[in-house]
Amino acid sequence: MTIGTLIYILIFITSLLISVICLEYGTVAVLGVLVIVPLFMLIFLIVMRIHIEVNVECKNPVAEKDSMNKPARATIALSLENTGRWLPISKGLAWVRYENSFSGEKGRMKVRLSVDAGKRRGRRIPVVIRHCGNVSIKVEKVKIYDYLNLFATTVGKNFDTQDVLVMPPLKDIYLGRDRWYNETNEDSDRFSLYKKGDDPSEIFDIRDFKDGDRIQRIHWKLSSKAGHYMVKEGSLPLAKAVYIFIDLCAETSDAADLLVQGVYSVSMQLMEQGVPQYYIWFDNKNDLIQEQLIENEEELFWMFEDLFKCRTTKEPDELIHAYMEWEEGRQKETGLYLTVTDHTVSDLDELGVTELQVLDLRDE
Repeated sequence: MTIGTLIYILIFITSLLISVICLEYGTVAVLGVLVIVPLFMLIFLIVMRIHIEVNVECKNPVAEKDSMNKPARATIALSLENTGRWLPISKGLAWVRYENSFSGEKGRMKVRLSVDAGKRRGRRIPVVIRHCGNVSIKVEKVKIYDYLNLFATTVGKNFDTQDVLVMPPLKDIYLGRDRWYNETNEDSDRFSLYKKGDDPSEIFDIRDFKDGDRIQRIHWKLSSKAGHYMVKEGSLPLAKAVYIFIDLCAETSDAADLLVQGVYSVSMQLMEQGVPQYYIWFDNKNDLIQEQLIENEEELFWMFEDLFKCRTTKEPDELIHAYMEWEEGRQKETGLYLTVTDHTVSDLDELGVTELQVLDLRDE
């Protein structure tokens, strides 16, 4: 029941009492009008409902904060199309619910809508989010009202949840060693599946001999079997992946934002140099170690979607202990450890990484 309905009921009861007491033509006529008007409003509303279409979509799945001290605006688009030619919709309301699963922010809001007859109108719904994470925005229902706000009807409900990644601004991080960029790729054990190169240690393809091919590339065994010269094409070595540990221990949401900013900045910096990254973190919701290889920006945002499904912790050794059980002592040569909490050297030695560089993102 709307406020307009309550007001109308009070007016109707007052008019009814006056017409009963007075029994005059004017009072009875007013009462008759009060009976007829709601019927027209109800008919108008039914017609409008038939001709209204509602859609919800997310046009930008990533929202980046301008600075760490300012909130981001995660935005979805709600569009109304009124296919009717005569009756505009003067009032509509959308109930919106949102939640940032990583930071715990959540809330509800109402958005007012309107659309002219025969028109289509889009309405951007901005949701202000203070901290980084994956924001799930759901339009629970959309209602339209008649011109006197006497009646309301639902024209859509339980629309698909729209997810928006709220990311921090990038910052320059000094990694301290040129070795992370792996410019030569000479010791790489990874090779491209799509492009040939000059590395003879791995065969990319074998083809017929052509003028200009070097004799050193002839595959003698296959040539003798085929009865003509066959040539080996070398593979293209890829940069060795950098192992990067993400420590989800963060005392506050602001500290978690610093961690996300550090991961984002390090990844983009290495990606610009063509260096793939192998991220490792402890998924405390599913109680397992997550490992993801990132070679392009699209894969990076997929990784953040999975990372934001986890919870931050206040246990500094959670990742270390879980990783020791998961890896069962398998050694890694080098790695980066991204954190926003204090660790002792002895704790980090338990990871079994021969050469581990720790980046305390609070100091960057």
